[in-house]
Amino acid sequence: MTLHSVVVQAHASVSGTARARMRDAGGNWVVLQASRLVTGDDPEQMVVTVEPATTQDVVSLLLAAYGVSARERDICLELLSGNPTADIARNLFISPHTVHDHLKALYAKLGVGSRGELVAKLLV
Repeated sequence: MTLHSVVVQAHASVSGTARARMRDAGGNWVVLQASRLVTGDDPEQMVVTVEPATTQDVVSLLLAAYGVSARERDICLELLSGNPTADIARNLFISPHTVHDHLKALYAKLGVGSRGELVAKLLV
């Protein structure tokens, strides 16, 4: 069903591409990507690839499930990369105080009390 949905979405999209994350038969996360072929006689032909989901793919999915905003997701991904507050602030062009405010919101949404707990909840 998911495969069909991705192909239908790719046909309908302006870019001709659509992606979806799902679990494979072994319970691992994978990414399906359907893309319109630009060569050949039939403009309706699609190619579908299946590849293991990256950590960022899985974390983005989990964060969406928790209702995390796009900016909170950016900060969380920076944090998961091991960046300290000052580097996160510099990389995202915001103040360290704003980083802390977003982290507090992340902690509340995910029900954790520290960076370590946040990392453990998302990656373990």
